[in-house]
Amino acid sequence: GGDPSCARDRSPRTSGHFGVVKRCRERSTGTFYAAKVVKTRRRRSRRLGLGLGLAPVEREVAILRQLDHPNIMRLHDLFSGRAEAVLILEL
Repeated sequence: GGDPSCARDRSPRTSGHFGVVKRCRERSTGTFYAAKVVKTRRRRSRRLGLGLGLAPVEREVAILRQLDHPNIMRLHDLFSGRAEAVLILEL
């Protein structure tokens, strides 16, 4: 899944309990972003444990849309499918 206009690196930049963050580049502009991939399907995931469902992702998106601070990454775009959500964040 995801946006065909954003090419993601194969190696994760960082990972945590809730997801993996990878660097991606928007093909049309060459601009780099952080792609935060969060498993949402509620089934056992080998790397990330139990999926979270969409509620925590929706809460994070709502908070990010309200914030405007130079030290907080801004939400550029959001893609969601049945098994994962991808938050595209400005670097």
